[in-house]
Order: sequence, then C-alpha cells, then structure tokens
Amino acid sequence: MAQHLSDEEQLESLKQWWKKNGTQLLLTVVLVVGGWFGWQQWQQSREQKAAQASIVYMEMIELAGQGAQEELTDENEKRLIELAESLRDDHGDSEYAQYATLMLARQAVLNDDLDAAAVALQTVIESSDDVELAGIARMRLARVEMARQNYTEGLTVLEVVAPPGMATLYAELRGDIYYLSDDYVAARAAYQSALNGLAEESNNVRPMLELKLNRVLAGEPAPVETKEES
Repeated sequence: MAQHLSDEEQLESLKQWWKKNGTQLLLTVVLVVGGWFGWQQWQQSREQKAAQASIVYMEMIELAGQGAQEELTDENEKRLIELAESLRDDHGDSEYAQYATLMLARQAVLNDDLDAAAVALQTVIESSDDVELAGIARMRLARVEMARQNYTEGLTVLEVVAPPGMATLYAELRGDIYYLSDDYVAARAAYQSALNGLAEESNNVRPMLELKLNRVLAGEPAPVETKEES
C-alpha cells in the first residue's frame, strides 16, 4: 500500500513538474532541432553562393588573361565590368568581390584611366578585412598616385604598418616615390631600409635594390615602375 501511494505521489509530482516545465522543454527541443536544420540550410546556402561566386570570378580571370595577351574588345571589357559588378552586388561580403575590384583597377590602369583605378583600389582598402589584400591594394594605389605625380598622396597611402612580409616592398616603393619627387636623401634611406630588411634568400630582389640605391648615390635616374603591377 505504501509502495502504491509512493508511486501515485511520484506520478503526481511528475504531472506537476510537467505542467510547470513541459512547455519550456518542448520549446527548447523545437528550437534546438529547428536551429540545427536552420544551420544546415545556412551552411548549404553559403557553400552554393561561394560556388557561384567562384564561377563568376573564374570567367573574369579568363577575360583578364585575354587582356594580358592583347587589348580587350569593347564587348569583353563590358562583360568584365558586368561580372565584377555582379560579384560586388551579390557576393559583396566575399573575397571574390575584393579580387574582382582589384582586377577592375588593373584594367583601368591598362586603359590609362588612373582616376578609376584609384577609386577601385581605395574601395578595397576601406572594405577588405584581409590585411594582406588591403596591403596589396595600398601598394597599387601608391603606384597609381606615383604615376599621377601625386607623390605626397602616394607616400600618405603607405604611412601605415606594413602587413607581415611586405615591409621591404613598402620601403622600396617609398624609395621610388621619394626619388621621383627629387628627395634623394629620403630615397636613399628608404632603399637602404629595404635592403636591410631583405631575407638572406632574397637574392633575386637584392640586385635591383642595390642598383636603385647606387644610382641614387650617383644621381642617375633609377629604374622605377610607375604603373600598377598585375
């Protein structure tokens, strides 16, 4: 009898607990299960968008490759711009959109439209979360400003801490800008800084830097690339 009452008490206790907590428990289960399926759908959607962006970007690379061999036709250049705008509009939070903008900047330089190139590169600098990618955009923008003879602006672009592995490149580019602006003392210091920062294995870069430094010391024109490199 005592056991029977104990069972009834336990059952009543369970009923009371369920009345108090059952709805919350069911809600928690629904949220957990629904959240899992929602996450799965979000992940699949993200992967699909990345795949779509990759396809668009690959077409851009193919068109840009044609432009490297010969001047793009008006039709192909229009298509290149359309693809870049598509990436920026539909996949603006992806790195593909940033790379597409870099490609547009390169095409603008090839077309001697340095103003458009500068705008595109500034967009990458301001919107990219990738430190290295933004660093590349900064170097290219500095070269564009150098080509426009905006030497002060070019140096200002480089007045940041260089991304890892790019300090020597920044120093060399500052040397180029200083040299073209006839500030030979600053150019010599920048080239020397670049040389000092070179790794021992960078033997392929050292000769050009030494040549630039020696020509600055001799007062001769230094071999400077003034257009954006691809």
